[in-house]
Amino acid sequence: MAPRRTDLSGAEWELMKTIWNLPQPVTVRTVLTTTYPNDEKAYTTVQTLMNILVEKEFLSRHKTDNRNRYTVMVDRETVVGGSIKRLATQMFGGSVGALASYLVDTDHLSAEELNELRDILKVKKGGRK
Repeated sequence: MAPRRTDLSGAEWELMKTIWNLPQPVTVRTVLTTTYPNDEKAYTTVQTLMNILVEKEFLSRHKTDNRNRYTVMVDRETVVGGSIKRLATQMFGGSVGALASYLVDTDHLSAEELNELRDILKVKKGGRK
């Protein structure tokens, strides 16, 4: 099932990056201690954000042993792809190529990143690395 909303706030992205990398299902406590090992956020803040992610259908929630357990419903690639498409639509008339050109032309990529991109494009085009 596709999420109702595919956009994530900065705080939601922060949690999802952690959750995507943890064995499923996860608890609020596990996400809290993994994402914020120095108590940068309160338990209730993380719990609220995770419940918002349930409402947005990025996570599902079920209760086991009197604990809410959360499971990912949308993979990272789907969310990243949707975010890139939205960015391209909002700022580049829908052209992901124009977005890529902007990144290359405005010195947002290091020489190493440009070489990695060149290698990826060669492989995509059918050439050798």
